[in-house]
Amino acid sequence: MSRKFSFTVSYSVPVEELHRAITSDELWQARFEGATTATLDLSHDDGPGTIRVHMTETVRPDKIPALVRKVLRNDLVVERTDNWGLLDGDTARGVFTGTSQGITTKMSGTYEMRPAATGSEVVVAGSVSVKVPLVGGAIEPLAEQLQRRVVESEGKFIEKWFADKAGA
Repeated sequence: MSRKFSFTVSYSVPVEELHRAITSDELWQARFEGATTATLDLSHDDGPGTIRVHMTETVRPDKIPALVRKVLRNDLVVERTDNWGLLDGDTARGVFTGTSQGITTKMSGTYEMRPAATGSEVVVAGSVSVKVPLVGGAIEPLAEQLQRRVVESEGKFIEKWFADKAGA
């Protein structure tokens, strides 16, 4: 069984600026600078104005919810791949997939970047499935919350990144 989710992250910059930043290596390299438990692989397989961002992270044990720690067989390693397409007018779309090792989790979904009253927003919609007998359904909301926290954290980083660039 899987659990569907949807949420929106707001940005204070126009779509064109946000898309240019999200499809740039510079932003992602800055985001992962100094990350000791994470790896980053960037490519532009579909050409300029697109990006494939593949991230892998070994989650620190103190960041893993107790319910998940009880069923973990070894380290929790989370992988996520984001693919962002070209800006088409004032909208851009992307897809994401995610998996984990240590506990079998699969996540997939879509991104839609679009204008908003105060700048732009990214609508995230997807589903998550956790294959753990008896407690998988209880872990799925935790996986969804993790995806939301990661995307919102990236949003805060991107806002700061823009502010730092404006102040430079």
